[in-house]
Amino acid sequence: MRKNKKEEIRVKTLFSIGEVAKIKDITIKALRYYHKMGILIPKHIEESTGYRYYSIDQFIHIDIIKSCRELNTSIVELQEIFKECDTDKLLQFLQLKRAEAEAHIKKMKEVIETIDGLNEKVGSSQEILKNDEICIQFFEQRYVIVAPCKEVGRLQELLYYSDLEKTIQGYEEKMSMEMGILYNVNEKWDAEPKYVFNTVRDDVHMEEMQNIKVLPGGKYITLAYSKENEEERRNTIIKYTKENNIEVESFIEVELVNDFFNTESYSCQIQIFIGDSENKKF
Repeated sequence: MRKNKKEEIRVKTLFSIGEVAKIKDITIKALRYYHKMGILIPKHIEESTGYRYYSIDQFIHIDIIKSCRELNTSIVELQEIFKECDTDKLLQFLQLKRAEAEAHIKKMKEVIETIDGLNEKVGSSQEILKNDEICIQFFEQRYVIVAPCKEVGRLQELLYYSDLEKTIQGYEEKMSMEMGILYNVNEKWDAEPKYVFNTVRDDVHMEEMQNIKVLPGGKYITLAYSKENEEERRNTIIKYTKENNIEVESFIEVELVNDFFNTESYSCQIQIFIGDSENKKF
């Protein structure tokens, strides 16, 4: 008995458009579109119904198309690839797309690191601000990139931070989220800003970088303050150093980031090195 058309199709291992859609996780609409654009022509089209059927060897073509589309390959590019049917050219094209994908992955990793860094910075800043007392903390040696700073207040420091951004341009991925200002101070506690700084990440080597200063590792007196209690906290730390006969020649002011949206206020942590050093001035 002669087999009907559908039976012949199944014997020849052709798959209906619906079956292909399920097997290859692609929409019927997309398959129809790729047919219309001449990118993926069905192996068989039934004349009476217009039903589309695909062969199993076309599955690899679908994989290629899906991968290329994930990499933002245009329809025009796909048309060219499947028009020429040149395997060598296809492999060259895929290598190009692979390089683009690796660059995109690298960029996305940098974005994720930035998000993680912001989350960590805000979390640590909020924890620091919970403590309203003077503490003695240990910090490892830190390398910082600096730019001269001659004036602070009334947002003047932003001009110097702009200069700092130019200095670290091209090295952004090597920098941590820690930024601030380095001050020298006399015995009357008149503070003189010297540099704005950005701390370098712990895992970065310093050989090729310019404008480097080293913040010594060791014990530091620390106290956090906000705009609202800045003068009070400043007087507290001055009193503490005098009562404990601690000679202060300089201090570090680290920016705290606890609120991205409240631009009317600010928070910082003062850090005063109390270890041994030949020169405590910046």
